[in-house]
Amino acid sequence: MLAKINDISQINVKVTKLDIDDFGSVIPLRELDLKLPQDDDSIGDTLRHSSYAILFTKGDREDDGSTIILARGVTTEELNEEKERTVQAVQDKEKKYNKG
Repeated sequence: MLAKINDISQINVKVTKLDIDDFGSVIPLRELDLKLPQDDDSIGDTLRHSSYAILFTKGDREDDGSTIILARGVTTEELNEEKERTVQAVQDKEKKYNKG
């Protein structure tokens, strides 16, 4: 899931789950309180240095209390590039649809 990091402690991280709509707008979907793994400090370190991240949770659950098993920090520049790719994909799909 794409998320904005709101607050982080030793054991939990509060995030806002995000989506990118067809127009490239970032849409907040919901707030989540996720657990950090106690045996891997690298995930907490990654999130402490990131405003946004792509998160994977145990069992692919996206519920409060789910444990993060993998995190990749996302810069604002990378987020903007993803927004542009989303808009381009929608435009390409519309062009293809209108030709057929």
